[in-house]
Amino acid sequence: MEFVIAEDDVWLSAFGAVPQTEEASGDDFVRELRIPVSVTEELHLTWDVNHRSVRFRYARATKAVTDLYREGATLLTVGDQESGAMVVLKYRADGCRGRTCVRTQPAFALKDTFLWS
Repeated sequence: MEFVIAEDDVWLSAFGAVPQTEEASGDDFVRELRIPVSVTEELHLTWDVNHRSVRFRYARATKAVTDLYREGATLLTVGDQESGAMVVLKYRADGCRGRTCVRTQPAFALKDTFLWS
């Protein structure tokens, strides 16, 4: 199954940041994007192209508030809402599928839907 990921210019236009090679792994196929939510809040998004996995880590004052990990990713892109851009992830596994939407403005919000198909 294919894993489609938005181009770097899409991330830059939506969030003012460009994905980089993840510092922790140093592997070229693992990318990360740090999106400021406020002065003390950050969304740290990482994805592994080869293993089709995505992780959302939201921190407030350097303390993790949310840490969501999904495998079987099929799409990672930017969606548009009236309130601004959001990260959209679609994922799939045997007999199930899901969608995660993460908004950073005007405040952090995460919605994850997991369904048996």
